[in-house]
Amino acid sequence: MRMESGWVRPSLQWISNNSCATILRFSSALAALLLLTGCASYVSQRSPEEGEGLPTAPARFAHADESARPTPPAESGNWWRVFGDPSLDLLMQQLEAANPDLEAALARVDQSFAVLGISRGPLLPTVTADAAAGRRRDSVNNLLFPIAMPEYERYRLGMSASWELDLWGRVRGAVKRDSLRAEAAELEYRAALLSMQGELARQYFAWRTATDDLTILRDAARLREERLALQQSRLDLGSGVEIDVARAKVELSNARASEEAAARNLGRIRHAIAALIGQAPADFDAKLSTGAGGNSIEQVKIPAGVPSELLVRRSDLRAADRSLRAAAAQVGIRKADFLPRITLNGSGGVASLRTSNLFDSGSGFFDIGPQIDVPVFQSGRRKSSVAEVKAQWREAAASYRGTLLAAVREVDDALLDLKSLSREAVARKEAVGAADQAAEAARARHESGLADYFEVMDSERDRLQAQLAENALRGMQRAAGVNLIQALGGGW
Repeated sequence: MRMESGWVRPSLQWISNNSCATILRFSSALAALLLLTGCASYVSQRSPEEGEGLPTAPARFAHADESARPTPPAESGNWWRVFGDPSLDLLMQQLEAANPDLEAALARVDQSFAVLGISRGPLLPTVTADAAAGRRRDSVNNLLFPIAMPEYERYRLGMSASWELDLWGRVRGAVKRDSLRAEAAELEYRAALLSMQGELARQYFAWRTATDDLTILRDAARLREERLALQQSRLDLGSGVEIDVARAKVELSNARASEEAAARNLGRIRHAIAALIGQAPADFDAKLSTGAGGNSIEQVKIPAGVPSELLVRRSDLRAADRSLRAAAAQVGIRKADFLPRITLNGSGGVASLRTSNLFDSGSGFFDIGPQIDVPVFQSGRRKSSVAEVKAQWREAAASYRGTLLAAVREVDDALLDLKSLSREAVARKEAVGAADQAAEAARARHESGLADYFEVMDSERDRLQAQLAENALRGMQRAAGVNLIQALGGGW
């Protein structure tokens, strides 16, 4: 055992020839043991196979449209840029910089890599140095034999090393397990980031929809004010009736109430956006654009591909894969925990009762040799412990399959929504056109005396509902587009 510290180097002369021979024999045995550790480890042999427990992806999506010409994807990681909205770009930057949930997920990543560093520690020997000095007095009445100096001083300088031979691959298995767990934590962070980005995009488009709702309702309220003024003037001139004025007031009050409800909904969405980017509502002063941007959501075409591609695209599925492999490694590690352990221990240094001869040849000492720990009686502990980690592995496999099925369902749901909403949009557009014609016809009939005011109000109410329904449908299309991109893992 070679020690490089300056205060230990003089003690090499104290080691006798017999001691040197002992160390040489011990080194030879150590070399043989190290060769054994290089072979296939017990842990890897006793763990589930690499592909065991992996789910099988379906052959296709139920609602994929392979004939659609896709919109070119945005640059990697910036999927929202396909919508061409500068306000959304700015919000996404603020989200990644200040969202507290993302900060917590990133902290979990740092924790997992720190654990990995701890697991790698036993791959190398643990070396410690110590120094001691003190004065001691022994009880003379407590000694079997009298001593000349019951009170004396002691001084010691030493170094010790310890290293467990990884004969079964337990330490290497732990490093592999924690490396996979660290990768899983990093992938879970990416999945959380994508989830937050998708939620922010949905909230932003909901804000756009609510803004359009408010504009529609304000226009409706202004129109009803004009109609009320018209009916009031007719009543004042003697050509109108009281019930038409009352009816116009009711419609105006309802329009103003709906306008206030829309403004309240818009405020709540704005508060949700503020929380997502890590700000209090009172501090959120972003000027959100109301323009359509370079691309509307209806124009974005996203190919779904095949379900197996999700295993590469989606971070949550990749994290589930790492977790499954880590659980498999843990099975072998647990089995190895109940095998004999061989630890190499060594210590050496100088010790004396006086500082004057601390570094003399007679003050040197060393102690070197292996330690073997062999489990003898465990009362069923091994069987139960292995059963526990096997159950954890089965849980990870089932969770992986469930995550894949959920991912495929999310893609199919979004594809179904986009297709169905696209067909519904055609009908909604026709309904708005027909409602506009009916409202204009009813107004003309009323002005010519062929229809009463009830017919006008009914037609105006139908037009307002058709406009709001068409705007809500646009919001649903935007959300479905975001859902599809998110379900595909943020890329295609």
